[in-house]
Amino acid sequence: FNPCIIDYDPIISNCQYNKKCYYPYCSLHNIVLSYFLSNLANFFSHSGTSSSSSSSKEDTKISEGIITLRGSAEDADTRQVLSDNLRVAGADLPDPEITDAFAADSRDAYDWIRRQGLRPDIDEERGGPQTVPVAFGGHTHRRSVVHRNSGVAFSHAHWNAVVQGAGIDYLEDAWVLDLVTVDDGDPCVVGAVVYDAGRGELLAIRAPSVVIASGGLGTMYFPKTDTMRGNTGDSYALALRAGADLVDMEQVQFLPFCITYPPSYEGLIASEPGVAGYLGVLRDAEGKLLLDGLMLRTRAECAAAMVRAVNEGRGTERGGCYLDLTANVAAPRSGPYFEVFLNTTLSKVMGTVRQAMGRKATKCQEWWEVRPSAHYCMGGVRVGPDAAAKTDEDRAAVRGLFSAGQAMGGVFGANRLGSTALSENAVFGIRAGHGAAAVAKASKPADDAVFTPLLDGYRGLFGQGSADAPACLVRELQEACWEHIGPARTRSGLETMLTKIAELRRRCSEATVSCEGVWNQSFIDRVELASMLDTAEAVARAALTREDSLGAHVRLDGGQTSLLWSRPWSAVVRRDAADGWGVGKAPRKGTPFLQLLAYLYRDRKRKVALRLLRSLPLRWRDAVIEGRYRATMGPLKSGDEKVAEAQVAEA
Repeated sequence: FNPCIIDYDPIISNCQYNKKCYYPYCSLHNIVLSYFLSNLANFFSHSGTSSSSSSSKEDTKISEGIITLRGSAEDADTRQVLSDNLRVAGADLPDPEITDAFAADSRDAYDWIRRQGLRPDIDEERGGPQTVPVAFGGHTHRRSVVHRNSGVAFSHAHWNAVVQGAGIDYLEDAWVLDLVTVDDGDPCVVGAVVYDAGRGELLAIRAPSVVIASGGLGTMYFPKTDTMRGNTGDSYALALRAGADLVDMEQVQFLPFCITYPPSYEGLIASEPGVAGYLGVLRDAEGKLLLDGLMLRTRAECAAAMVRAVNEGRGTERGGCYLDLTANVAAPRSGPYFEVFLNTTLSKVMGTVRQAMGRKATKCQEWWEVRPSAHYCMGGVRVGPDAAAKTDEDRAAVRGLFSAGQAMGGVFGANRLGSTALSENAVFGIRAGHGAAAVAKASKPADDAVFTPLLDGYRGLFGQGSADAPACLVRELQEACWEHIGPARTRSGLETMLTKIAELRRRCSEATVSCEGVWNQSFIDRVELASMLDTAEAVARAALTREDSLGAHVRLDGGQTSLLWSRPWSAVVRRDAADGWGVGKAPRKGTPFLQLLAYLYRDRKRKVALRLLRSLPLRWRDAVIEGRYRATMGPLKSGDEKVAEAQVAEA
């Protein structure tokens, strides 16, 4: 391993190498670290991207392709309405400046993706993209847009931005091991150390600004996750080791309705609260009603109810509950509408349900056994509305460090509304890209010497040996994460988790790594294990700080935080220079009391109305529900049900 240092001189406008370089066409002004990089990279004057996963292995590609688009169905859906919806649903933990930015840029960001090739179905009446017939996943208004080919459509659009963009270099199958920073009283990013697995090389790359957008932490909970393999907490670990703050790391979103069996499908999504229909309910192992009004509830509400039922001994043998959608399809008039709605909104998901549970389950003629599964981390790098790293007023933030996508915190707080993730990628990818480009143009290249300590440290791992294989340690960590920092938590469990992390850190430092350079899987496992350990500790320490349940954070040994009577705050986690940990509380601006009270009243009123609808005689209830579907979907056309079923079969 003789590392090369790649540099870019904006004045000379070509590559300058201080060592013999095997990568002669690389001209990196900035480096973007991401699993779905393309929506960021297009905004650099000359940029490079590095990704350990190809574009075909990203979470965006396996998503349902549903995106939040403000004002797409209702003129009353203003910027302020969407921003307030994000903040209140997130228990006032989101940063108001960030939610305002999300709401302001939602439409422009979506238009940008469309210019890269995204093609939605068009609502002929409004002349814009067609939205889901109901308010999706905790939204107060209809603003979620479905796309044919699901997340593949977004992934292809993003990739088009990379391959058609000017001056974007892409390093695929390359792991960013650490960011390189210097601190002369004003800490700043100067580059990164990268493992190029395909060529078996360690790279030192000068980069005066870095955008971290490398996904979440779902792999920490494998196999109980619906995310891709690459979500090993790299975003949060890189930021921590670079000296940045993390915020709201205890808020890990667990999708409530995920498959429990067979093992090859375990953890995959089966449905969403927003598409449970007007009559969908949750039941415990004995069939008793656990939760109704699912279509108006957030993911956090549903997952919390399931977790508490299982803890009380009311769960199934596999630790789940039953999702009962049968009443939706049993209705003679509204049933066909529900089937079309379900199969067109979640066509790919219903294909998975058909394969795992059978045709009868796909037709909602029997209950589904479901269990929460790790899906998304609402916490992340502490940034401002420009996506640049920020910290407390008495500390200096890391200059040149930006974040976007699931890597960033401050957008969703205690709960993420359904369909908002794809919007977040574009909104803050654009903001981060512009900010990073501006910083890079005003920066000077770093000396070679600042890269040496990290390069020497990683070079020294090759060939070391012990009784532990990194892959085996990863499995131990994953089991501990689900048990102690999963959907149900206690103080004793969190303290046990910290003890386990300390043990695994010691064993990780000595774990066996083979000598080869090209595609050294033991080295990759060792690096990812270190990232997962840092991220798991951040989650555990933030969870210890929040002693009562709030949003996605469920403390079985604590109370329930009141949104009306408590002052909101976010848990902040950072690594000290002496390798210690610091945990603090960042006060958040609460929603005005009367406004919050009105929001909660409207939410309660909607749920009560839905409960009353369920209690009506079948004939009346069926007519009311059919009318609501027709108002948003229009009359069913001949063959719609067969078309929807064919889409599921194709998926």
